[in-house]
Amino acid sequence: MKYTAIIEGQPVEIEVNRMQNGVIEAEIGGRSYRLEAKAVEPGVYWFIWNNRSLEIIVTENRDSYVATLASHRIAVEILDARTALRRAAQHGHDGVVQIRAPMPGKVIKVLVAEGTEVLVNQGIVVLEAMKMQNEIKSPKKGIVRKLGVTDGAPVNSGDLLATVE
Repeated sequence: MKYTAIIEGQPVEIEVNRMQNGVIEAEIGGRSYRLEAKAVEPGVYWFIWNNRSLEIIVTENRDSYVATLASHRIAVEILDARTALRRAAQHGHDGVVQIRAPMPGKVIKVLVAEGTEVLVNQGIVVLEAMKMQNEIKSPKKGIVRKLGVTDGAPVNSGDLLATVE
């Protein structure tokens, strides 16, 4: 599953693949990790990574979390692709915006080409999921710099559909 985490105010891309027997493989910010994980009790997790034992306490704080490792407290907000897309549509954006698939499905139609100027809420891609078609829209006015999909392509939740600058 792919997520965007906001850690100390900075976005970090995370992809987690759970393995059997408590082993997790994850890619965080482009780096790969493999670790053993165990939930000790609600909000307390034990990890073994690189022959190091780490206890992390996670507390919920409204719409975000605080992860505590030793005496370090780290503010973390986890956004799945759907939440990130919804939030992007509600707020103005400066710079580059990556539009990601909010759910697994199939690209029915790409509505724009690279280099096309788009408006806020203009359709970028039509995505079919569970026999329903969803138009994925641009959260900002800008230029489509990159298309990550083509007509008929299957996508997973979090896959890059387009980049708008």
